[in-house]
Amino acid sequence: MLVDIAQTNIELGDKETNLHNALKIIENSTADLILFPELFTTGFDFGHITELAESLDGRTIKEISDACDNKMVAGSIIEEDRRWIYNTFVLVDDTGIIGRYRKIHIFDKEKHYFSSGDAVTISATKFGNIALATCYDVRFPELFRKFMADGADFVLLCANFPAIRRKHWDTLVKARAIENQFFVIACNRVGKDLLCEYDGRSMAVDPQGNLLTLGDNNEEILRCSVNPNKVKEARETFPTLEDIRTH
Repeated sequence: MLVDIAQTNIELGDKETNLHNALKIIENSTADLILFPELFTTGFDFGHITELAESLDGRTIKEISDACDNKMVAGSIIEEDRRWIYNTFVLVDDTGIIGRYRKIHIFDKEKHYFSSGDAVTISATKFGNIALATCYDVRFPELFRKFMADGADFVLLCANFPAIRRKHWDTLVKARAIENQFFVIACNRVGKDLLCEYDGRSMAVDPQGNLLTLGDNNEEILRCSVNPNKVKEARETFPTLEDIRTH
């Protein structure tokens, strides 16, 4: 599977501009999957969360699906469902939504605006099984262990991870891949908003912990190729997962 990681800046609250820019990236990509950052059409515009929220059958998902043309696209948006607001990571193709994950671990100020999800999603695709996780989730290894137990080959991670904790980001993304022997493909934004600065460092890590690509602190499209057979190979070569014990 050929993956484009779209490490972009996000114009705070400007859904029109952000969606337009994302659609151009999708249309120009020759990859099988394009991964965007967390809340890639709005950012964390806390003053306008309600106005920016939309249902999953709204305009954003429709326009992305229409642009897919045999591709998959992933990233999170502000979802409204029966007056509840979620940070929802969607996996979309030209048929619509094929995977949905509502962020379970809500960070700090987000708790005043977003409800927490309660379900793990694994999407079966022709390229392998894909799990979805969002930003702060990367600090909770139990979630990623659940992905492994449920058969994930790839974990897509979208984020607005602040520059001040870049060392944590580097370590945690690699650790989640190594300890579960699967791919972690992580897209972090660049730029700044009212709260933080973001310096990208988007990356893809294979089941052995090798970096397949690593971004800097600028807007860029990172490309990598991933193969689910490498997951099986890593686990057969070094079968640590067989030695898991519960206490």
